[in-house]
Amino acid sequence: MRHFMATDADFTDDLRRIAPDLAPSIAKLKMPAYVLDRTGTVRWMNAAAIEHFGDRRGQQIGQIVAPEYRTLARQEFASKVVGTTETTEARVAIRDSLGHEVPVDISSTQLLQGDSVVGVFGLADPAGEPVPAVGRSPHLTPRQMDVLRHLAAGHSTERIAESLGISTETVRNHVRGILERLDTHSRLEAVIRAHTLGLI
Repeated sequence: MRHFMATDADFTDDLRRIAPDLAPSIAKLKMPAYVLDRTGTVRWMNAAAIEHFGDRRGQQIGQIVAPEYRTLARQEFASKVVGTTETTEARVAIRDSLGHEVPVDISSTQLLQGDSVVGVFGLADPAGEPVPAVGRSPHLTPRQMDVLRHLAAGHSTERIAESLGISTETVRNHVRGILERLDTHSRLEAVIRAHTLGLI
């Protein structure tokens, strides 16, 4: 059985083994982030995820998601692993290590190694607040920056629309613009790029 250590350096080492290309950027995320392997087992969590939910590494997705959301979580996970869906968003409840249910917005995407799906990377937002902007981008409009801050908090399209008082289609248009301007292919990749550029 694999043993996991409890230091930030060890978390980063685990992540480097799972996703060597992304490790330096995603290890710096300040919001809860995690990696599931192809079996649905948690293989990596950052410090923020452990702080909010407890150390759940080595546990299956069904042990973590509240019972009423297990079917949805498993279906969305499977759709990414088999390749029918690249990215999903969902509002679910996670059971923390004490058994309390914590409502979260989850945004997750395929984790690729070459052309093969090796797992799923996700962000979980239990706080409800967008991530603050650190810098300005010459590439993004102020509204795109607003949307990016919400994406960085793991907010769903519906939640962003509600928070900003715009339609879900307008949010999707802003997201498409963000992906294009940051030269990324998914919402999570855009968040990682934004962290790398010092925007959030």
